Amino acid sequence: MHRWFWGAAVLTTWLVLSVGTIVYQKQKLDETERLEYEAAAAVAAWADEFAAWTKMRIAELRVMAGTTAVRSGNDEEALPYLAEERTRHADLPLLGLIGPDGTIVFPDGSSASVKEDGAVPHEADGGGMLYGPVDGPHGETGLVLAFPVERTDGAPGGAVGSFVPLAWVHETFYTYTLTEEQTVYFLAGDAAFRLTEGGGPAEDPGLAGRIGSRDAADSGVIRFERDGEDFLLIYGKAAGTPWTLAAAAPGRLLLASAGSGFWRTAAGFALLDAVLLLLLYVFHQGFASRFRDLKKRLAQMSHAARHDLLTALPNRLQLREALNALIRSHPFSEDRLIGLVLIDLDRFKNVNDALGHNVGDRLLIAAAGQLGAALRQGQRLYRLGGDEFVLLFEALKAPGEGIAEAERVLGRLREPIRLEHHEFIVTGSAGISFYPKHAASGGELLRNADLAMYRAKKLGGGCLVCYDESMVEQTTREVAIEQHLRKAVAEGELALVYQPIQAIAKGKCGLFAEALLRWHSRELGPVRPDLFIPIAESTGLIVEIGEWVLRQACTQLGLWRRSGLPIDRVSVNLSAIQLEQPGFVDTVRTILAETGCDPDGLMLELTESAVISRMDVIARTLRELSDLGILIALDDFGIGYSSLSVLNQLDVDVLKIDRSFISRIHDGSKDRALVNVILSIASLLGIDSIAEGVETEEQLEMLRGMQCTHAQGYLLSKPLDRAEFERYAVRYRNPGLT
Repeated sequence: MHRWFWGAAVLTTWLVLSVGTIVYQKQKLDETERLEYEAAAAVAAWADEFAAWTKMRIAELRVMAGTTAVRSGNDEEALPYLAEERTRHADLPLLGLIGPDGTIVFPDGSSASVKEDGAVPHEADGGGMLYGPVDGPHGETGLVLAFPVERTDGAPGGAVGSFVPLAWVHETFYTYTLTEEQTVYFLAGDAAFRLTEGGGPAEDPGLAGRIGSRDAADSGVIRFERDGEDFLLIYGKAAGTPWTLAAAAPGRLLLASAGSGFWRTAAGFALLDAVLLLLLYVFHQGFASRFRDLKKRLAQMSHAARHDLLTALPNRLQLREALNALIRSHPFSEDRLIGLVLIDLDRFKNVNDALGHNVGDRLLIAAAGQLGAALRQGQRLYRLGGDEFVLLFEALKAPGEGIAEAERVLGRLREPIRLEHHEFIVTGSAGISFYPKHAASGGELLRNADLAMYRAKKLGGGCLVCYDESMVEQTTREVAIEQHLRKAVAEGELALVYQPIQAIAKGKCGLFAEALLRWHSRELGPVRPDLFIPIAESTGLIVEIGEWVLRQACTQLGLWRRSGLPIDRVSVNLSAIQLEQPGFVDTVRTILAETGCDPDGLMLELTESAVISRMDVIARTLRELSDLGILIALDDFGIGYSSLSVLNQLDVDVLKIDRSFISRIHDGSKDRALVNVILSIASLLGIDSIAEGVETEEQLEMLRGMQCTHAQGYLLSKPLDRAEFERYAVRYRNPGLT
């Protein structure tokens, strides 16, 4: 009995130790494989981001290659255009022209060759070309992205290219740490470059060959030996390019607790199992700190790659994965739709400017919470970045259902948010598109929702717009207008016309001219001001164009006065963007001095809506202009929200009554009473008034009876060119002349 007991005890101990050892080692092997998988997934995510950026840059180069400046074949025109285009991109790409010999020339006179030994040419989606790595103009190693140019004269056009340093690729697309001893590589063909050392050649060029033998895999982990030590090579291929991002790290950091084959073979011996457990315990304790730190970093890296750091919402990467998964499963969803809503918070920049980014961040978190609280089953919320959010609806029965759900969620967003002593009402401009009704892919679905969102912005914000095909045509037209507008001033395509403003009150006389901008493009023909002026304001071109208009109008008034024509004043419309420019008053002062125009002959018009956005800055600028003797007119008075408040804060010399009131002044509506009130305010303040859009004698006589001082409209004259306006002025002085 005693012998049997001890035999059973020994056997039980042996079984427990054997099974425990095997289970322990199996768990560690599984954990190591999981860590390798997460590392490979993280590297693949960064490679995907790099591939998407490459595709976007090729699309930008396609637009540049189609401009007149580049297609002309004149380097003196094309290179300055590319130098200016560079400043419009946040990453400041180095842009240049690639000749038939493979030399890329940059605006600063430097150059590089895309046909050097080791450069890997590759045809990209959309007709672009990828080269590299190549030696850059200043000795750095980098890549060249290019798009061919079709010259207007039929000669070989070469291409327009963008040089991207490898060091920039490292900083932008590989900004995390796998281990303290990692080395990051950029692989192209059979060449390997160390991104951690500014893009220099790798000491082990065979790294590229190890991955090349696994072409079927987009990402993975490869073990290899260097200097007697095991290493892991974790790689991810950038889809659509010949390039791969990779990181090499010592294998011991991941394999610390995996054990070896010899000890697993000896697991059947109880004594050796006990020793093995003891050794593994000591070994594990020695590396536990570094192993836990590695696990934590990998977990943080995996989470950061797929979530927004501020709101913890899923990010653009997860949105792309979810869209692709939904679209792949869509054939099994019969007639159900996928809806995507892109939301951009209205006037969020004002919060950051006025209260600081800390309050802005807290408001973003609160807005994300309100959107998330409104979600139902089958609805997901993502943050793209900045103040943009995406709602994803699946299994919709009809577009109307998606629109109704989007309106419901936007309604929840408008609920008040309290932060400390502030209360915010947040609104969003939103665009919605549906798959497969509006798009054939996830990227196209997001792009179309973006187009619809910008239409909502143009409508004043705070609304939802559904995508339709006309938006693509409109966006294409706006891009063409922007491209041609950039050279309209230099090529003399802009012109001014002048509409008379005439005194109508008893005891008053005088003739003014309002300068109005017109554009006749050689390529596009006549372009309406309501089309190109908003584009000029959104791109900042209004500053250059506005200065040109002001100079032309002042020059013309000086000529008219010196020739004896009875034109007392010229009026010029201003944008709020011009008034916010540093040094705008000095610019006006310089133009007056150079053109010889007296300040009292210049009247500057601005709308009430332009003033409200930056009242403090604009009010100070207008006071400085008034001190010069320039008159200030408030245009479209009566259609804003705070007209009396504006009059209280600004020194205004003239009120212009909007044409929408004048058109109904004679039919007995409330507009007659409102016009009477506005004219009474002007009279009490001792300032002049101008009625816009006067088209009938009846309207003119009624305005005279209400003591309006000036009138403007087609009854008096349509806008005239310079010569026609001069003849009008002569007839005004001598009514008997014809």
